[in-house]
Amino acid sequence: MSIEPNLADEEIAPARAKKKRLLLLGVLILLVLLFCCVSVLFLRYVQKPEPLPEMIPFIEEVDYPPHYLFSIYGVDQPIGVSVSPDGERVYVAETGGEHTVKIFSRNGDLLNTIVPPNTSAGERAPANIAVDAQGRVFVSERLQAAILVYDSEGNYLDTLLGPDLSLREYLTKHVGDLPEGSTFYYNGFRLDEGVYYQIPDEPEQVLPPPNPAVWAPLGLRFDDNGNFWITDVMGDDHRIRMISAETIGASTWQDFSPDEFILNPSEEDGEQFTFPNSAVVDNQGRVYVADSNNWRISVWDDKNFLYEFGGGSGENALNLPRGVWLDSKERLHVVDAVSHDVKVYDVSGDQPFFLYVFGGLGIDDGLFHYPNDICIDSTGRLYITDRENNRVQVWSY
Repeated sequence: MSIEPNLADEEIAPARAKKKRLLLLGVLILLVLLFCCVSVLFLRYVQKPEPLPEMIPFIEEVDYPPHYLFSIYGVDQPIGVSVSPDGERVYVAETGGEHTVKIFSRNGDLLNTIVPPNTSAGERAPANIAVDAQGRVFVSERLQAAILVYDSEGNYLDTLLGPDLSLREYLTKHVGDLPEGSTFYYNGFRLDEGVYYQIPDEPEQVLPPPNPAVWAPLGLRFDDNGNFWITDVMGDDHRIRMISAETIGASTWQDFSPDEFILNPSEEDGEQFTFPNSAVVDNQGRVYVADSNNWRISVWDDKNFLYEFGGGSGENALNLPRGVWLDSKERLHVVDAVSHDVKVYDVSGDQPFFLYVFGGLGIDDGLFHYPNDICIDSTGRLYITDRENNRVQVWSY
C-alpha cells in the first residue's frame, strides 16, 4: 500500500518559516529603534539634565508625585536647606549640635562647614538659607538678628545688619574703603563688643558697635529675577521685605540703601501675618506667603490681598506650613511640619488646584518627623529637611 505525500504540509512549512523570519526582523527593528531612542535621551540628559517626562516631546502635562532617592545624614536637627545654581552643592542649616551650616555634594558627601567668625555654638542659630545666581550663600541668623553672607565655599563675605545697613557699609562710613585682603567681623550677640577689622600688614582694630538691629529676618528666597525676599518676624509686626536684584546683586554693599518693597498687612485688614516662614513669587508676580501660625498660604498681587488657601480639613489642608518652593511647572510645594508631609498645588491658573501629598510621620525612608524646608534644583531633585530624623531627604521627579 503506497502513501501519498501531504502537499498541504509541504506548502505550510515554508510559509511558517517566512512568517517567523519577518517576526524576528520586526523585533530586531523595534530593538534598534528603542536603542536609538534611549541613546538620544541619554545624550540629551548629559547635555541638559531634567526629569524624564520633560525630555519626551509627546508627553504633556504630567502631574505625578516625586519618588524618594536617598537621605543625607551627618546633620543635627536641620531646618534650612538650599542648593547652588549648578546643583553641585547643598547647604544645610542645623539647629542642633554646633549650630553650623554644612555644605554637601550632590551625592551627600560633606565638603565643608560654615561657622560665623568669632562665635561659639551658643551664640549662633542659623535658620534659613538662600543662594543667589552668583553662588553667594545667605543665612538668616536668629540670635545675631542678621543675615550672614558667604561665598560658595563658605568663606565669610559680609553681614546684613538691618534692612538698610551692611557691615561693610558701616566700616566704610567710619574708616573709608577697605583695601583688598582686609578682614572684618562682628558678633551681634555680644552687644558690648565692637566691630573688628584688620587691614593687611596692620594690627587689628575695633570700632564701636552699630545700633541694635530693628528686624528679625527668618525666611529667605530669591525669585527668578534675582530679587531677594525676606520674612521679618520682629515683635508683633511681622512683614515681608523685598530687596531689588539691582541692590542685592552688587559685588559689595559699601553703600547699602535699598529701595525695598514691604508687604505689611494691618491687623484691621484681618490678613496680618503670624510668623511667616517663606515667600515665593510666580511668573505672574503673585507672592505666596507661608503664613505659618495662621495655618495658610496667603497670596498677594503687589500689596493687594488676593486669596488664601490651606484651611479646612482633608489631605490638602495645612496645619503648620513652613518652607515653600515653586518649581518651573508652577507647582507650589509646601512643607507641613505638623502633618509631617509635603503638599503640592498647581498655581498656574487663577486659583490653586491641589495635586497630591507625599510623606507622612515615621522614621523609614520617605517618611518625615517635623520637616521644615524644601528646595528644588533644575534637574527636578527635591531636598527636604527632616528635622527630628536628623537628615535631609532627597526626592526626584
